[in-house]
Amino acid sequence: MASAATGPSNSLHPKDWIDAASARLAKHGVEAVRVESLARELRVSKGSFYWHFRDRVDLLEQVLAGWETEELRWLEDKQLESMAAARRWARIVEMTSDPERVRMRMAIRAWARADERVAARVAAIEKKNVALIAGVLREIGFSNADAESWAQIAMLVCLGWLDRRSRDRQVSSSGLGDFLSQLILAASARGGAGHS
Repeated sequence: MASAATGPSNSLHPKDWIDAASARLAKHGVEAVRVESLARELRVSKGSFYWHFRDRVDLLEQVLAGWETEELRWLEDKQLESMAAARRWARIVEMTSDPERVRMRMAIRAWARADERVAARVAAIEKKNVALIAGVLREIGFSNADAESWAQIAMLVCLGWLDRRSRDRQVSSSGLGDFLSQLILAASARGGAGHS
């Protein structure tokens, strides 16, 4: 992307704009995603933006679609389905607490609070997260009802943690992974697992 930014404006591709907009969204929030700012960052004229996008709304739609695609890529990964429960759980914790993904999730959820269309798409991704967690819990012995209940709790923990992290940058990404694992161990100890 750096080489594209220093070349002529027609050397930029839509992905260059989307990547720059995604980075700005993750770091500063949706209000900071402005055509003028991105053009300065990419060292091109504002007019070159319109070769690739109708307007800012079009760009933001593509940013959101890119985030959805990335989330669905790991949530629906066939290799994930074939993993043993422990490995699948480790992968869920890894992807949920990855610092880069966390930053983007925080920004997307902040955006969703002000935009119902974004909120609906975020909710659909959360539903898939819950289903994936519930599947692991069922595999290790939780009943269907307990698996659904604890998966919802795990998702709420993730959302609460994201909210806390958005207010306190000292909260570490690894803390979420540790906490989720402790939560499931506690749920198992309480009898969530072992009852069908």
